[in-house]
Parts: sequence; structure tokens; C-alpha cells
Amino acid sequence: MEAAVRELAPQLFRYSLGRTRDAGLAEEVAQDALAALVQRWRRHGPPECPAAFAFAVARRRAGRLNFQRRLLKPLHALLDGHSPLPGPEEIATQRTALGRTLTAMRQLPGRDREALLLVGAGELGPTEGARVLGISVSALKMRLHRARKRLLQILEEKQDGKP
Repeated sequence: MEAAVRELAPQLFRYSLGRTRDAGLAEEVAQDALAALVQRWRRHGPPECPAAFAFAVARRRAGRLNFQRRLLKPLHALLDGHSPLPGPEEIATQRTALGRTLTAMRQLPGRDREALLLVGAGELGPTEGARVLGISVSALKMRLHRARKRLLQILEEKQDGKP
């Protein structure tokens, strides 16, 4: 169990960071997922696939946190007096290759983004990723292929100066 937790911790953090775009929230999501895995392991024995179990928990938790943030964001902006416009540091970061890629990923459908994050940032294999999403391995592979193709197309359009 300890080896599984040690191996999954950095993967869950990277995946959660991709989902939440906030290091503090990502750490909270990853810890919650690992705590749920340990609790499940102690009560019912090891799950069939510990990575799939932990990533499914992280996916649901990150989704809930993102939903709560979207609901509360306008209220925080009003109360704190902050404008929703990005600052100079954010604009500079978006000019890097990573910034362009993240911006392009936001244009992808949610299911494409999810598949890319699970396999890319979460470092899950096709079998584990398919279990997390509740689809077949071949469906995940096809989704990944199409998502990568769409992402490349978006990046090339941006590079050519098209909107």
C-alpha cells in the first residue's frame, strides 16, 4: 500500500494541477484521493486497480472544486475589488509554449481535455485511464488520438495568426 501511495502521489498532484490550475487546491485534491485510497484499502482490501480508483476520486473532487470556484468567482471579484483581467505576469506566461498549449487545451471539449490530462499529466496508461473514465481502452485511445490532433490543429492555427 505504501509503495502504491508513493508512486501515485506525484502523478495525482500533476493531474490535479492540470484540472484545478492552483497548486494549493491540487495538493488538497491529491491528498483527498490518496486518503480515500488508503481508507478503501484498509476496509475492503486493495482495489483491482489502485491508480484508477485514486484518479477517479481526484477527478470528482477537482470537478467539485472547479464548480465551486466558478460559482464564487464573481462574488470574490466584487468583494475584493479585483478585476478579472490577467496581470502582466500571467500575460507573459501565456506567451511561452506552455501558455499557448494550455490556452489551446481550454478550447478542446472537456472529454478531450480530460483524456489528455489523465494520460499526460497523470501518467496513466490506457487501461487505467479507460477505467477512470468508464470507457473501453480502444475508445480512450481513439479519444486521445483525436484530442491530440485537435490540439495540434488549434496550435497551428494560432501560430499562423488565425483567430
